[in-house]
Amino acid sequence: MNIKVLLSMVVLALYSINNFASEGSPVQTVGEILEDAVDEKRRLSDLVGLGAIVIQDGKVVGLSVSGERKKGSDSFVSLDDKWHIGSITKSFTATMIARLIERGDLDWGTSIEDVFPDESKINLEWKSVTLRDLLTHTSGVARDFSPFIFFKNPEAGAARMKARETAVKNVLAKKPETTPGHTFMYSNIGYTIAGVMAEKKTGIPWENLIMQEVFAPLGIKSGGFGVPNDSEDKLDQPWGHKNILGFKISTKQDNSPILGPAGTIHISLYDLALYASEHLKGLKGRGTILEKESFHRLHSPNLNNYAYGWVIGSPKGLDIGNVHWHNGSNGTWYSLLAIFPDINSLIVITSNDGKFQSAQRASWEIIKRLAEPLAVSHNM
Repeated sequence: MNIKVLLSMVVLALYSINNFASEGSPVQTVGEILEDAVDEKRRLSDLVGLGAIVIQDGKVVGLSVSGERKKGSDSFVSLDDKWHIGSITKSFTATMIARLIERGDLDWGTSIEDVFPDESKINLEWKSVTLRDLLTHTSGVARDFSPFIFFKNPEAGAARMKARETAVKNVLAKKPETTPGHTFMYSNIGYTIAGVMAEKKTGIPWENLIMQEVFAPLGIKSGGFGVPNDSEDKLDQPWGHKNILGFKISTKQDNSPILGPAGTIHISLYDLALYASEHLKGLKGRGTILEKESFHRLHSPNLNNYAYGWVIGSPKGLDIGNVHWHNGSNGTWYSLLAIFPDINSLIVITSNDGKFQSAQRASWEIIKRLAEPLAVSHNM
C-alpha cells in the first residue's frame, strides 16, 4: 500500500469518529477503487486537481484527492481543501428557504407581488410568480443577467443586498421570457430573485441566512462564499483554472456575488458530504434541520425532472434506482453531488478546473465505476 493510500485511510478513520459512524468492511474495496479512479481520471482528463468522497450507510467508505492547487506549483490538493461548488449552491438556497417557510416567514406560494407590493415598475406578468416557480426554474425568467452584472463586486451586507435587489428589479421591469408556470428554463436569475425575496422578508443578507440556517445547524465549518481564500497567495487553498487559446490559466475569478443564491458557495469535501448526508437522511424521515415533508418537497421533480436544486432521475448506464444530483461550475471550477437513496449512498466530486465537459465526463465515469460495488455492499 502506498503512503498516499495509507494517509487517506488514517484521515478517514479520524474524521469518521467525529462526523460519521465508524467504517465497515466496504472501505477497502470502495476506497481503493476510488483512489485509482480519481488519480486515473484526473490524468486522462488533464484536470489540475480532482477530489471525491463516498458515504454509504452513514460511513465514509472512500476519500481521495489528486493533483495540484495551482498548475505547475507542486502544491498538492489536500483532504481538507475547500472547493467552489457553483450551482450546487442552489440546493442550499432552497434548503434555507424551506427553513424560513417552516418558521412562517415565507410560504412556497409567496409571490413577487407579496414581497414588492408597492413596486410600480415591476411588469404585471411577474406579480403572481411564486417561490415555487423560481426554485423549480418554471418562472419564465431568463438564464442569466446582462454581462455588466458579472463585473460588479458590492461589499457584503447592506450594499450587496441593495445591489441584488436593483439587479432583480431591472429584470422584473421587463416581460417574462416565457409564460410563468408552463415552461422549464434553467435560470440563475430565478434563484437570485428567490434569494432577494428571502432577504426582503427577513432583512438579513443571503450569505448570513445560509450560515445561520444551513451551515450552523449542520456544524459546517468550512463553508464560505466566492473562491476559497488563499491567504496572501501562499497556496494554502486551491485556485480555479480556465482554458484560454489552449493554455490553462490559474485564476481567482468568480461570478459577481450578486449571483450568490445561484452559485457562489465554497466548502470542503467533508462538509459537502455532511450536507448531502442530511438530505439523504431527511428523505428517510431522519433529518434534523427540516421536517420530512419539506425534504420530500425539495426532492420532488417538476418539469424536466427538476426539483428544488436537484435533478431527479437515473443517468444512462446506472442501474441503482433514482439519482438525486446537481452539478456546478463558475467557469473555473467543477463539482458534482449525487445521492442514491435506494442504496443509502452519496458521492461528491470536485475539481479546481473549469474544463467543464472533461470534468463532468470524468465525474460520471468515477460514479459508474463505483455503482456496482456500492450496490453489492448495500445488499451484503
